[in-house]
Amino acid sequence: MAAPRDRCNRTALDRANFLAGHVVAAAEAFLDGRHNAARLAEDAQRLQAKLVGFDDPATNPILQPSRLITVAMMGMAKASVAAATDGAAVWRLERWEQVTRALVDLVRFESRQLREDRA
Repeated sequence: MAAPRDRCNRTALDRANFLAGHVVAAAEAFLDGRHNAARLAEDAQRLQAKLVGFDDPATNPILQPSRLITVAMMGMAKASVAAATDGAAVWRLERWEQVTRALVDLVRFESRQLREDRA
């Protein structure tokens, strides 16, 4: 039996993979300096709201770490604001960045696995 599809002919895994890509892109935009802390926080809130709509267990391998990235994005945003005025807080920002990079790597790995498993 084929997986159910939405009106754009996408499966839940397709939609989850697409959304995970948006989460990764938003996190990386901050990590590489294209977005500031305020934009990061806005992106995190918007993406968290979109992630709530998924309840298909098949999407968990990619969406669970994506959800964690949005939490880390909020931590990075808060730490970035603190680090701007308190040099001692820079270490906290660096730790959030490390966590986020690790989660981005996990989402990329899971995305590749989803594609390979369907091939």
